[in-house]
Amino acid sequence: MNTNLPEHSNSNQPTNQQNTTDEVDLIVLFNYIGKGFSNFFKFIGSLFVYLFKGIIYFLKPIVQYAKIIGVIMIIFAVLGYFLDKKKPIIYTSNMLVKPYYDSKFQLINNVNYYNSLLENKNYKGLANLFKIDTLIAKSIIGFEVNAGPETESDLVLEYEEFLQSTDSATANSFSYQKYLEGRDIYSSKIYEIKVNAVKNNIFQDLEVGLNRTFENTYSQTLMNKKNKLYEIEKGNINSSLVKIDSLQKVYISVLKAESQSQSRKGMTIGDGLSFEKDKSVTKEFELFNREVELKAQLVRLEKDNLEEDVLFDVVSRFQTVGNKVSVIHEKYILILPILAFIILYVLFLATKIIKFIKNYEG
Repeated sequence: MNTNLPEHSNSNQPTNQQNTTDEVDLIVLFNYIGKGFSNFFKFIGSLFVYLFKGIIYFLKPIVQYAKIIGVIMIIFAVLGYFLDKKKPIIYTSNMLVKPYYDSKFQLINNVNYYNSLLENKNYKGLANLFKIDTLIAKSIIGFEVNAGPETESDLVLEYEEFLQSTDSATANSFSYQKYLEGRDIYSSKIYEIKVNAVKNNIFQDLEVGLNRTFENTYSQTLMNKKNKLYEIEKGNINSSLVKIDSLQKVYISVLKAESQSQSRKGMTIGDGLSFEKDKSVTKEFELFNREVELKAQLVRLEKDNLEEDVLFDVVSRFQTVGNKVSVIHEKYILILPILAFIILYVLFLATKIIKFIKNYEG
């Protein structure tokens, strides 16, 4: 019995050593995890310390020289106030237009040309273009052309029209968001023309000149082609309606003749053309339906022609009196004090850096 006990003890020894090793490994692992969390929180803490020090270093010159900075900012604010008083009041007005036949390209090019004339102070040339007095031309500050107002529904309908006009492969690769990203100023259907001036009652005098910005050979050619196509289609429809009217009269005469004879036998007219009562009624009904279709087509054609019978439509005209432009970020009473603060802060900071460099001994 005693000889078996040592053997039993030796058999459990590897198991105990394995358990001890696993426990040591877990302790080491937890130590590593603990040190990792500790280092992470120390890093976060050091960030806050450096951030706090940075804020203090940033605020120190401001607090140290607060009186000087405050006095100079007040002086510059007063100076800005008087400069704002001397600045001319700017007025603005806008009109909305809907171009046809690609006249939008000429519109945008002409607006850029008008601005170049103003930049070069060619007021006489601008006055000749708009048929206005030179003094009115000198009062104009600038022209702008922007895409007009568009609702989400307008954009969705425009996207659907785009999908219908392209092949299926292209349509599948163009998402709605991608389509919106690819749009530019030339993609709009309505445009806003904005004019800034120092006089508030000159804007309606500019409408005649702006209306001429849409006139160009290319757009006029497109409109002429469209008008010719309209005349051809209208002539074809009217010709078909005349033929239908003649055939209807023939069928009606046949029905009257058959009604008088009270006969169901066939009746021959002209070159062996025969009618039967039931067939005559059916044919007359088909002609009537065809006549209705052609008249509806003619109405749609007339509607399209009336909608685009000019190079552009004015959606909204210039106001009689322009609106005063008031832009906060262009006020000297704000710009000058802020600029003075930045310059002073940079000077004080540069002074501290120079002193630090001079006193630095390694």
